[in-house]
Amino acid sequence: MSQDSRREIVERFLRRCVKYADESIRRKRKRGDSEEEISKWVAYRDFTEHAIEEVASGDLDSWLEDGPVSYEPET
Repeated sequence: MSQDSRREIVERFLRRCVKYADESIRRKRKRGDSEEEISKWVAYRDFTEHAIEEVASGDLDSWLEDGPVSYEPET
């Protein structure tokens, strides 16, 4: 599988996670759940959106391969 294909699969998965988080936030607000609980979902959604940007840009390409992983953004 090509690097682009792997990147697309991960990005699509993460976008679905963001949609799920948005729906969870909506449901929790409708139910009147605590802002503390809702804020956890907002933080998760925001972090996931950031991860999407990193995956889409190729910064995390080393994470999509077997072998050593770089924790420094690629330039």
